[in-house]
Amino acid sequence: MTRLIVVDATPYGPEPSGTMRRAVELMRRLPALMPDDVFEMHWANDGATAPEDLVADNLVHARVDVSCRGGIWRWRARQKQLLRRHWHAPFTHLLVDYGPVIRPDSVKSIVTVHDLRFLHGYGGPARRMYGRLGYGRLLRRSAQVVAVSPSVSVELCSFYGLKNADIPRVVGNAPADVFTPPAEPVERSGALVVGRDEPRKARAAAVSAAEQAGFALEVVDDNHDDASLANAYRHAQWLLAPSLLEGYHMPVVEALACGTPVLASDIPPHRDLVEAGAKGICLVPRPTEENGTLIWPEAAARLREAPPTEIALPPGKSWDASAEAMAALIKATDPG
Repeated sequence: MTRLIVVDATPYGPEPSGTMRRAVELMRRLPALMPDDVFEMHWANDGATAPEDLVADNLVHARVDVSCRGGIWRWRARQKQLLRRHWHAPFTHLLVDYGPVIRPDSVKSIVTVHDLRFLHGYGGPARRMYGRLGYGRLLRRSAQVVAVSPSVSVELCSFYGLKNADIPRVVGNAPADVFTPPAEPVERSGALVVGRDEPRKARAAAVSAAEQAGFALEVVDDNHDDASLANAYRHAQWLLAPSLLEGYHMPVVEALACGTPVLASDIPPHRDLVEAGAKGICLVPRPTEENGTLIWPEAAARLREAPPTEIALPPGKSWDASAEAMAALIKATDPG
């Protein structure tokens, strides 16, 4: 039986993001792992564009009339579009981030949850209200829920009371192939922080810690190309990861893959990596606010000490392994 699988890429804006990277890396591999099935990937009219090399005989890309900026309105527009698409040309499976879920009687939806920021005061009021009042029903209507880290899975179960068959499966992220240690020894200096300037990323805390410790700090938005970003990791003495909330923190694993130690806030997704066997992550209490300013004194104190010398990703961390796990989940949802 051929599965007709729609992949929703409409949430991804034109700027690089961890969620888009995950979708692209998985779709580089899933068509080859499932050669008898057909994938149809939908992109927003003002959002990200499929990479030129994201091609396969059983992969089709389509632009749809919806904005990636729409939030809850994009979600509702996609619900209507997908219902119409299924009515005119039925498909069997739907891969989405956070939803929507349509026709659970005939479409097997796999919902990927990257984080639960709407439960922690981030995002607009409509998203926060829906996350607290309606999201649990959507999760139970899906054929499978995927969490990007163990801590996201635990939080989903705790808040929404998921259990037994509803417990989310963990399919993690991984660094792209370009993120590798330097080919030859290099002189490392200063600290690096990577990520968008938004409240949960707490970039100001990294600036405060570096200044207090007398460290030069390079601040890099995550819209740099991978080669430039890998080069920045390879020449940094530390990556600073002060986030207050993450689901899975891509710069942390990218830095480790480049042989760079990480000084990170002690939050669940960072602990997940340590517990999975990552080497070279130093956890300190997360930043706090003082007189309206984020401070991170524990990080400043640790910066004054020597960085760890043993750096390693958790065992088995690769996009190939993640794609194989996702392929197995899709096949497991097949009614036939």
